[in-house]
Amino acid sequence: MQQKRALLHFFLFPLLAAALAGCRPTPPPHPISTSEHQGVELRIACPTEATAALLRNRGQTWALRQGAKIAVQLYDPSKAAEQPPSFSLPDDGRTEEAPVDIWIIAPAELPSWAAAEKIAPLPDAYKAVTHPLAWSDLLPSWREQLLQWDGKTYGLPLVGEAPLCCYRADLLKDRPMTWEHFAHLAEQFRDKGVGGRPGPSLPPLPRNDADLDRLFYTVAAGFARRAVRDDEDRRAYQPDDLFSFHYDFQTGQPRIAAPGFVQALRLLQRLQACRPAEPADQPEEAFRDGRAVLCLTDAPWIVTFQKTPALRDKVGICRIPGGECYFDFRTGQQRRPTDAANWLPYLGGAGWLAVVSRSSRNPGAAFDLLAELAGPKTSTQIFLSSNSQGGPTRTSQLYRHRWDTFDLEDRQAVLLRDLLEETLLHRNVKNPVWCLRTPRQAAYRAILVRGLRQALLQGADAEKTLQSVAQAWQKLDREQGVEKHKADYRRSLGLLANE
Repeated sequence: MQQKRALLHFFLFPLLAAALAGCRPTPPPHPISTSEHQGVELRIACPTEATAALLRNRGQTWALRQGAKIAVQLYDPSKAAEQPPSFSLPDDGRTEEAPVDIWIIAPAELPSWAAAEKIAPLPDAYKAVTHPLAWSDLLPSWREQLLQWDGKTYGLPLVGEAPLCCYRADLLKDRPMTWEHFAHLAEQFRDKGVGGRPGPSLPPLPRNDADLDRLFYTVAAGFARRAVRDDEDRRAYQPDDLFSFHYDFQTGQPRIAAPGFVQALRLLQRLQACRPAEPADQPEEAFRDGRAVLCLTDAPWIVTFQKTPALRDKVGICRIPGGECYFDFRTGQQRRPTDAANWLPYLGGAGWLAVVSRSSRNPGAAFDLLAELAGPKTSTQIFLSSNSQGGPTRTSQLYRHRWDTFDLEDRQAVLLRDLLEETLLHRNVKNPVWCLRTPRQAAYRAILVRGLRQALLQGADAEKTLQSVAQAWQKLDREQGVEKHKADYRRSLGLLANE
């Protein structure tokens, strides 16, 4: 009997203990930590619907995690210098006038915003080795040039660039290495026709002023400046070889009417005879639709081309062509390059960066959002998901083992990576050409683009057109003060104003 009681106690006591334990009050949960940006609303001004969609998508992920809100509105990028510090944005059914926290701007526009003290410098903490932004991994073009003005860093990259040349590999035996070869191929297919009948063989001119400006300088880079190789002895080149392009580095005089630029415009006039008469918002669509055999574009368009059944695996890629000659700075004499082509990349003419307004009520949250967008993970997602203009912003993106997003066979994918590495890291070239980055560059661009359209669409003489552009630029220089403009040009190159 005692043995039965012992067995009963053995089984009942654990059950009773468990029941009593279940009646105890549940310990309070660990307190939920709140973000330092909880309840913050950031207002973001975007120049295009594509950038607005990107911010709504990628920015919302950060906002949900932080317990914050973002509001996005479009602005007119052609009037960037005139933008007010605040916008009327809808807020819970009401319209409230409040400061813009973040502006999305083109790389060439940063100096005008910085010089006018409209934007806040990037705090040094974001450049620290331990910061998740991984500052040192940003492409040198961003770290050392496009985010800089007068010794300070502003903003972070949002969308990069990835220039290259596409061609119909099923129709062309050779890829164009020089602009002369490019023009010859375009004329050959214009005369016999892409589909068997004579007609345009190139996409139309871009309608957008910034895109036409970029096209012109992309061609001019290989004619108006000699490529200086990395292994060249310092005694073999002069400061002009490194710094003179839009302007003479020594004298501060515009070079836009120099022989190399005239050669570039004449070549574009020659190519215009191979284009449709009317400019287009998306010139690449002509190549996609089989109406062109050559196309200057950015790498993300390859995805569109590969998804087009008639083009799949028929598109060849190569770097942007170079000049079959270049013109000496001092004498204007035509020279032959030592390599097959005088190739220099033209950088900064596309892409977008994000800056924080000085009038922002939440600059800490604004910079944290930018660090998220420009950070290793999100920036890579932005690059790989782009379907038009766009490109890498980080060195690590160029060294990715797989580029499956472009849907290319392995050999072509490796070639694409190598081409972008060569261009964006300007491998073997000391002196890539940068976009004009002075505070008043928008006025200079407007004058140039107007002249380009007269020469390309109305047949105006190339040399006389660029001489008129140069005279108009000189007038703007005098209005500002030649020495002040000269100092700004030096700053745009990353130099001290009086260096």
